[in-house]
Amino acid sequence: MRQILLAISKVSLVMLALQTAPAAAQSVRFTAATAVANENAGTVSIPVAITNSGAASTVQVALVTGLSTATAGTDFTYAATQTLTFPAETTVNQTLTIPLTDDALAEGAEYFTLRLQNPVNATLTAGSTEVLVYIKDNDTQAPTQSRNLTLSRLGSYQNGASGTNSAEIVAHDPTSQRLYVANSVGGKLDILSMANPAALAPVASINIAPYGGINSVAVRNGVVACAIENTDPQQNGSVVFFDLNGAFLKQVTVGALPDMITFSPNGQLLITANEGEPKSDYSVDPEGTVSVIDFSGGVAGVTQASVTTVGFTGYNSQAATLRAAGIRLYGGTTAAPSSVAQDLEPEYVAVSADSRTAYITLQENNAIATLDLTTRQFTSLRTVGYQDHRQAGFTLDASDQTPDILLANWPVRGMREPDALAAFEVAGQRYLITANEGDAREYNALNEINRISEAAYVLDPTVFPNAALLKNPQVLGRLNVTNKLGDTDGDGDFDEIYALGGRSFSVYNATTGALVHDSGDLLERVTSTDPTFGAIFNASNTTGNPARKNRSDDKGPEPEGITTGTIRDTVYAFVSLERIGGVAVFNVNNPTQPRLVQYINNRSTTNGTGDQGPEGIVFIAPANSPTGQPLLLLANEVSSTVSVYTIQTRGVLSAKAVRNAEPLHLYPNPSQGGRVQLSRAVSGSLHDVLGRPVRALRKAQELETVGLAPGVYVLRTEDGASSKLVVR
Repeated sequence: MRQILLAISKVSLVMLALQTAPAAAQSVRFTAATAVANENAGTVSIPVAITNSGAASTVQVALVTGLSTATAGTDFTYAATQTLTFPAETTVNQTLTIPLTDDALAEGAEYFTLRLQNPVNATLTAGSTEVLVYIKDNDTQAPTQSRNLTLSRLGSYQNGASGTNSAEIVAHDPTSQRLYVANSVGGKLDILSMANPAALAPVASINIAPYGGINSVAVRNGVVACAIENTDPQQNGSVVFFDLNGAFLKQVTVGALPDMITFSPNGQLLITANEGEPKSDYSVDPEGTVSVIDFSGGVAGVTQASVTTVGFTGYNSQAATLRAAGIRLYGGTTAAPSSVAQDLEPEYVAVSADSRTAYITLQENNAIATLDLTTRQFTSLRTVGYQDHRQAGFTLDASDQTPDILLANWPVRGMREPDALAAFEVAGQRYLITANEGDAREYNALNEINRISEAAYVLDPTVFPNAALLKNPQVLGRLNVTNKLGDTDGDGDFDEIYALGGRSFSVYNATTGALVHDSGDLLERVTSTDPTFGAIFNASNTTGNPARKNRSDDKGPEPEGITTGTIRDTVYAFVSLERIGGVAVFNVNNPTQPRLVQYINNRSTTNGTGDQGPEGIVFIAPANSPTGQPLLLLANEVSSTVSVYTIQTRGVLSAKAVRNAEPLHLYPNPSQGGRVQLSRAVSGSLHDVLGRPVRALRKAQELETVGLAPGVYVLRTEDGASSKLVVR
């Protein structure tokens, strides 16, 4: 009996405890951090949930003005804060319905933010009190492609299995119609025949391992020059010379990590960009330099004395001034910061048409250096500037976690950080055009990348009062940014957000460095609306199945390669997109307003086949083409393929007209300088090896060659005839 009484007492105590325990508080929350609605949907519905429901409760839903690009009363209707009521004991969501305005404006995705506040008989669930509502525009059309010229792929050649080989850079020799491919992964120089551009054929593969690692290649007048990094990359590299068959000729030393090599247009100089990257622990940090090789005597005249390596030590005392001007200097460790000369990392070189000036991108530093090739001295060091993604025309798709493509404006700056650049001239003015890929330093001793969502990346609470929402993965949380820029007041948090790369190309006045044009969000708009490749928008260049939007959180399409070419009287720019692939073509006759001509890609949208990871890009002028038509070459690093495109223009002479043109003969040919006689009077132009017009003829029967650099030229006439001229 006593045991029964004790048991009854315990049960009574438990029941009493249950009766006196406080009930769990009611809590209200948004069911998701984001919502997406089409502009023409009429309304957008935002559900609000309640948990542990008991007594009737209310909560207010207010419009947040600090994080919005959509305008209340114009893009949506939300006249005043609204109150939602939850009946007692309910478990049913309450839904806020907001009318949307279907305007006729072509614009990016817009958004507004709502916040829960002032609950009655309830609390707010931490972390779920704000929602960002995207409005997708329905008026924006795909960018118009003029297609006044058309690229058509003739074929692609794989120089070995991808993964164990690569095709990073390609160079073309017009005299032999051979291609020279820097196969850095395979450690080889691959030689291909382009006698038939639709069917490239292997000639030889040269083992580069005895010299180091190949990064770049250039060819001119029967000599192949390779930029070779040392087996110890922080030590000086070299330029190794081969003949057209790959036979070794000689080798000279240049700066550390030569990453790019090019001949000057007149063939008298050879220039390398020596990146000078540090060891991962920064125990060794070589200076970035540019090497200039005197090639005026041909390869026979090249000795080590022909090499001048130019560094940036003259800028070492100007670090503060350079930073204030927008040049990024942040290398090294806290105990041993890099000098300016160590921090600057030359990436790519373009040379002016008169062969007097070299322009060098300093990618990680967000800058361009100008080098006087006569004095071998740097004459300027300028920032390339930053994108402002808050501005119209500079939207970006910033998350790989949203199912929709949402090109929107954000409080983000973009570091352009160009890789390749090219120099061109219009109406006597020289311009530079850059491919704004973006790059980051990721070393053991210095890693500048954070995702915005990371706890280590603290947003200033005054500047970013909606920091928690921005850090959501479907907002900006997934975006990779630098932790080396943006703390403007030095208090340890970030007052400005700087993302990697510009996702664009830019045009600059080469004389002043002034920005003439930036393409903004055009490349992402082109690829997102492409009827075929929109399905893999911002996909990476993996050899596996492409994943749509998996580079939106990083640098988007990553424009990496760029070149220009003149066809008739029009200058075209060709921009290769490293991640999604393909090339975009622009008419840049008006450098302030380049016009989109075409976007073309050769990649599977369902598997890892086709051409992937285009980097090197080469324009072949008609005079140097085996077909007589302009060609474009793409070196696709990831797929280890070289692709050949023919370029056809509207209004060009028909093949029949060209065949029927009266033959044209030149004599003396080769010319030693002086006048060359023509077999008949013609109108036309003489083009150099890069396809640039160097002489204009009008009903002429002779041609003056004085002042022309030695090399191969082609005279093209208005009636379709062409004839090759050699100047010695």
